[in-house]
Amino acid sequence: MRLTVLGRVTLPLVVAAGLVLAGVASVSARTGTDPWLIEFRQVTEDIHLAYRPVPLRYQVEGNVTLIFNETDVVVVDGSGSPRAARKVIAYIREQSPHPVSVLINTHGHGDHTLGNQEYLLAFPNVEILARPETRDYITGEGYPPGRGIDYVRQIAEETDSRKRAMNEEIQRLETEAAPGHEAIVANLREYVEHDIDVRQREYRTVNLTPPTMTMERRLTLHRANRAIDILYLGPGDTHGDLVVHLPDDQVVVTGDMVVHPIPFGFSRDPLEWAETLDSLALLEFDVLIPGHGDVQEGKAYLRQVRALLGEVQAQVRRAIAEGLDLEGVRALVDLSAERELFSQGDPVLGYYFTDYFISPNVTRTHNALTAKPPESR
Repeated sequence: MRLTVLGRVTLPLVVAAGLVLAGVASVSARTGTDPWLIEFRQVTEDIHLAYRPVPLRYQVEGNVTLIFNETDVVVVDGSGSPRAARKVIAYIREQSPHPVSVLINTHGHGDHTLGNQEYLLAFPNVEILARPETRDYITGEGYPPGRGIDYVRQIAEETDSRKRAMNEEIQRLETEAAPGHEAIVANLREYVEHDIDVRQREYRTVNLTPPTMTMERRLTLHRANRAIDILYLGPGDTHGDLVVHLPDDQVVVTGDMVVHPIPFGFSRDPLEWAETLDSLALLEFDVLIPGHGDVQEGKAYLRQVRALLGEVQAQVRRAIAEGLDLEGVRALVDLSAERELFSQGDPVLGYYFTDYFISPNVTRTHNALTAKPPESR
């Protein structure tokens, strides 16, 4: 049974010559609302974005980019649930009589792939395209039980352990009572008191659906009015990140190698991720559609993220040179200025900057650098 599609909001047309950007939506959750509340906007005349208006509502959900062509539609990322994917598909059918021919998974994480199944149901001839690493992540090939995308099965079976962990974190925040903790607690309570139960019911309907086609370095889809370049530039948020570049439209879709307003620092190859961002910056584009959050004009935000990675590497290198172990490195690295730059004083953004970026990235940068011979660090 299909769920009722929520009313959509189409924001004003955004053109590359004079980009109009919506401000960052409040990071506070909307109590009791659908975790897969989806809104839509036009990025160019025939490139649209499906997004969740609260980007850091826990758990996060990826952006979906829709490329409307003369005889088909190409979609970048498959939504974080069957429910969300059905909403996007309903919108596609409102906008175009043509089928989705290709669904590109920029990487394997569930918030970008758990809606894949709905595209196969709605468009039986669709090809789901990704890197081999993404297919392996979704199928579980090479992953031990309990790892990778197996979290979907775990949440479908039980949520008590996650609720306990979240309540412990809420209690810690209330005990410390740091400035702004009330907003952070409200953000987390929405998940533990509402969203996780909705998510559990939804995950019980998921059929993990891997790509039907994989690629290596580059594949170009030729349409009457555009080329759609699908590129592997190197490791980003995962080993298999793909970038979609539309040179005729001057648009790039990055997946989670670029995320707004808070970058994700979970890459297991942070040094290579930095090099991948350098390669991304060489592409010609006026508009960047990140894996989460607001559309970005030009390359300013990309440079900001790249500079952040460079600062982490520089500080971690200095700490290693002083002979510090991982615990000492974590204590020495100071990213307070960078936290302020990205969070702009918002306590929830600051919390997630620490949790989503500083904690994982400092650790993984240390591990990557200490794995190298001293002379090559």
